[in-house]
Amino acid sequence: MITLTGPFKTLDKQRDKSAEYEVGSLSYAGPDGPITIETRYTPRGNFRLEKENCSHAQLWLNLKKKQTKKTVFANQNKLKLVVQCKDSSRYQSYLRKEYQAYRMLNLITEASYRVRWLTVTYQDLNGKKPRTQAAFLIEHKSRVADRLNLDTVDAERISRTELDPDHATRAAMFNYFIGNADFSIIAGKEGSCCHNAKLLRADDESPYVPVIYDFDSSGYVDAPYAITPAKLGLRNVRQRIYRGFCTDPEVLDGALDEFRAERESILAIAAETDYMSKRNARKGVSYLEDFYDVIDDPNRLKKKIIEVCR
Repeated sequence: MITLTGPFKTLDKQRDKSAEYEVGSLSYAGPDGPITIETRYTPRGNFRLEKENCSHAQLWLNLKKKQTKKTVFANQNKLKLVVQCKDSSRYQSYLRKEYQAYRMLNLITEASYRVRWLTVTYQDLNGKKPRTQAAFLIEHKSRVADRLNLDTVDAERISRTELDPDHATRAAMFNYFIGNADFSIIAGKEGSCCHNAKLLRADDESPYVPVIYDFDSSGYVDAPYAITPAKLGLRNVRQRIYRGFCTDPEVLDGALDEFRAERESILAIAAETDYMSKRNARKGVSYLEDFYDVIDDPNRLKKKIIEVCR
């Protein structure tokens, strides 16, 4: 459990990514007593940043680096906090399912963000009554890059031929697995690559490795505010569509084998009933089992994935 002190009423009202907000703090119980780290907050996101979609702004936590030494946040001075969107148990379950999706992806590939579930008490600087809710932290992209011995990359747009085929196929297959069509690993909005993905690479001659994120618009999470990209013609977010690029059969088979090998562990995560009802958990398991029914049936695999690759 952590306590965040900051101008949360102002943040939720203004949601200005470029504004300088009053400095607050992050505190938690350490082994030898309370630990407090000076923290700046910045609103982040796009869809969830809009007030009509979420009551609370998603946040960047900018921790004072020298104060993180010998704490659980050592060498992690900038973190994404995924905040519960609205104040109800339903939205807590949507948050938990998105957190589960990150953990599932960790089983499929090391090119993924690690996450930490938290109970957070938000103490407003203006004395407003504190609220306590679930949240989770996402590590910074530089930490992923360090684990993989790669570098972070900024690009406007790349060609599909510049992608590492194994990593690109796993990323696309995972998004198909959870029913997420809201991504691009070669281009993004506003001339910045990519959309709900970051790129890593070893050097200027090496292929790009995509690292995907933001799964709240997936069929697995099934949040009420989620919408599908209009150009895809999907009935709703629970309808899957494979948006991966065509690749060699052995690359596709390798990706599918990863999902088969981790099936038991993945479904065990989906079956967890922490922060959601048993009925909701069963619904999630059933949705993911539909994916396995597709990839284990040669005819459906051909129709749903192989023949529709781009």
